[in-house]
Amino acid sequence: MDDFPRFMAEYHDRLVTALRRVDAKRMEAVLAVLLRVSQGGGTVYVAGNGGSASLSDHSACDLSKGTHVDGHPALRTVSLASNAALITAIANDVAYDQIFRRQLEYYLRDGDAVLLVSASGSSPNVVEACRYARKRGVPTLAFVGFDGGELLRIADYAIHVEVDNYGNAEDVHKGLMHIHSQYVAHNRSQGQAGDRPGPRPGPDQA
Repeated sequence: MDDFPRFMAEYHDRLVTALRRVDAKRMEAVLAVLLRVSQGGGTVYVAGNGGSASLSDHSACDLSKGTHVDGHPALRTVSLASNAALITAIANDVAYDQIFRRQLEYYLRDGDAVLLVSASGSSPNVVEACRYARKRGVPTLAFVGFDGGELLRIADYAIHVEVDNYGNAEDVHKGLMHIHSQYVAHNRSQGQAGDRPGPRPGPDQA
């Protein structure tokens, strides 16, 4: 236990450094896609594995309920990681790397967007989902860590968290998603015209 303070300080330092390195222009580009989907009545589909599956569920909550303000279009968001029966059926009957792609084949429509969350950026099932969405001409958004993996190369808009620790990558991914949802909520609650980003995040919606 003697080394715990040092371990904690190192974790914190990596986290803060990774947050500071995030490209604000790329964040704005992702936000613009989310708002465009909302205004057009589309749906954002989110997918990830493990801890990133939990982030998918959390983000579906924040981007839907957390941004809802009367008089503004809903930002409909669905987690592809949340239906255990469907996921296991596809994994068992088809292949595990198809669990998200097949759902997109069932549900995806023009005007939607797909958000993939992966610390490594290389999980086969999220890569497959990204490839399918691109084939359909639907915008693809990615939150990645480490070296960015395949998703950094093929996604239309990628937020790269430059850190080689899964916990830090997931911490930053969730924080960045909170920034997006809080910007939208703040703007709408202030009654600003349209869905343009406001000057600062609103209160936590989680």
